[in-house]
Amino acid sequence: MKLPPSLINFGAFCKRNHQQLVAGLITFSVSLGVLALRENGAFKQVELWTYDSLMRSQLNEPVDRRFVIVEISEADIQKLKWPFSDRLFAKLINQLSVAKPAVIGIDKYLDQPVLEGRSELVAAIKNAGNVINAKFVAIVEGRSGVEPASDLEKISRYGFVNLYTDKGAIVRRSAVVGDTGSFAFEIANLYLQKIHNQQIEFNPTAIQFAAGKQIIPRLTPNYGAYRQEDDSGYQMMIRYRARPRGFQHIQASDVLDGRIAPDQLRDRIVLIGVTAESLKDSYPTPVTVDGELMYGVEIHANIVSQLISATLDDRRFIQVWSNDLENLWIAIWAIVGGGIATFIPNAFKNIGFLGVLAFGLVGAGYLAFGQALWIPLFPSLLGLISANVLVTAYQLAIQQSERKVLMGLFSRHVSKELVDIIWTNREQFMQEGRIKGQEVYVTVLFTDMRNFSTAAEAQAPGETLNWLNNYLGTIANEVLAHGGMVDKYIGDAVMAVFGVPIPHGNEIERTHDAQRAVDAALAIAHKLAQMNEVWVAEGLPPVSTGIGINSGIVIAGSLGSAERLEYSVLGDTVNIAARLESFNKEVDGGPHHILVSEETHQRLDNNFETEFVGKYALKGKKQETGIYRVLDIKHKSGEVNYLLPPQTPLPKEEELKT
Repeated sequence: MKLPPSLINFGAFCKRNHQQLVAGLITFSVSLGVLALRENGAFKQVELWTYDSLMRSQLNEPVDRRFVIVEISEADIQKLKWPFSDRLFAKLINQLSVAKPAVIGIDKYLDQPVLEGRSELVAAIKNAGNVINAKFVAIVEGRSGVEPASDLEKISRYGFVNLYTDKGAIVRRSAVVGDTGSFAFEIANLYLQKIHNQQIEFNPTAIQFAAGKQIIPRLTPNYGAYRQEDDSGYQMMIRYRARPRGFQHIQASDVLDGRIAPDQLRDRIVLIGVTAESLKDSYPTPVTVDGELMYGVEIHANIVSQLISATLDDRRFIQVWSNDLENLWIAIWAIVGGGIATFIPNAFKNIGFLGVLAFGLVGAGYLAFGQALWIPLFPSLLGLISANVLVTAYQLAIQQSERKVLMGLFSRHVSKELVDIIWTNREQFMQEGRIKGQEVYVTVLFTDMRNFSTAAEAQAPGETLNWLNNYLGTIANEVLAHGGMVDKYIGDAVMAVFGVPIPHGNEIERTHDAQRAVDAALAIAHKLAQMNEVWVAEGLPPVSTGIGINSGIVIAGSLGSAERLEYSVLGDTVNIAARLESFNKEVDGGPHHILVSEETHQRLDNNFETEFVGKYALKGKKQETGIYRVLDIKHKSGEVNYLLPPQTPLPKEEELKT
């Protein structure tokens, strides 16, 4: 069945771009993998760790002077004993009330009478008129809550002090409102109402709270790094303002002793809380490190400051993008990582671009967090680097495979320098794992030993092999030394080619190839003459070698199956060179038995001593070929006067056909 043209074209496109398509598939798979792992919460802890690092890096805001924390420290407990009696708390509240603070928040449960003075405590709270007391809401099954005291409930406000913790008991988020307002919410609202005639508004239609111009972003089960998180209540991320003791602290004993000037407290928010280590009301937070903790009253101060600053100063809440936008962001970075690996194959450039992009991504995450936007930094980095590394690994595997093919084809036949040039230009050589065939102009050299059988009879089989390898190695070394390629060994014969595998597209280089081939032939003849002296001394018969050289167009490429590829050249030019070598048996090839064709002779530029033999129709040929014998090199130096060609890029196909 004939395939439609569109399908044929698509197949051809896939063939041409199969490496890019595989790289795209790898990148797509990395994107899906990263997104799937994130969706399953695999990156939650490392993302939260990144969040903490970003939070610590942004602690550059001034101290919020609207707050004073009256701390019940270890020294106060030692001096005044614990628990404080109701009378002592009453005195503390009365002393604070004299200074006329805007709000007094008590981060301690006053649900049960403590020693004496309960009536005094009730009176003090009633007279102050601005006290927010603490309660605890049981959100974990099996744990009891702490309800407001009946004698204080009617004369003061209450807010729950529950703190939500992540793994490691780290406090990163807080419920602003549940069934009732939180401790921080009630304090913030009372302060805003009394001092600024404002409040945090609730929109029952949208079920949203607004602090000034901003909607308080509500934490959902999949919020930022969180996955399937408990989102009970109206939770938000806490944007910490300072490290521990970042707000003004005064000792409870100093207040009780009257050592605090009223101006220090007037119209400010006063939070009473425990900072004694023995009472263990402290937690790790994003802004604490190395075992450092933050006391509960300080955490509540940060939350209150966040609500008030958002309302009055437009200080932004921590926000995230929608899940769809976050997923798109992550996928884009994976695509970028795979893309630069695909289209920038140079390893150093690729690493450089990857480093710049990774640095830019981290910088973008940092700048975004400075604007209170928490973007998915770790998954994006993972996608960027993973896609780049995997695509690079795939390309390296392809390169290794191609290098294995190229090295298998050429390493034994050409010099190491030429192998490196071939590898550099591999894209112009390789096509679907094979060396693509092309027409090239070359000079072909054939050698063949004349009396191999006679020499072999005088030696044991093992000696014959060593002797033959020595003979063939000598020829191969001279070919390689003169820039040629040993195409193949045929028994005691050698076929060499000058002008491949790097095709030479201009006449100067083609002329140089012909001259190098003849120079190599003379070097082989002289070398074998020296070796003959050694062999004769060892009692072996001397050998003579016939050499035929021809220049012309051939087809060069890889031959054979995928498992056994060989690089070779084919064409009439090769046949004529072989016939010239054999023709040495019929005519006098001169002292070195070297015959060259008219085509080759025209390129020798009078650098060699030659004699015209005549025109002959070689075996299997109807057309006559002009034949010359090579006598020697004309120059006294013994070297041909030609320049080695520069290592220029491969010529274009149209140049080769010229």
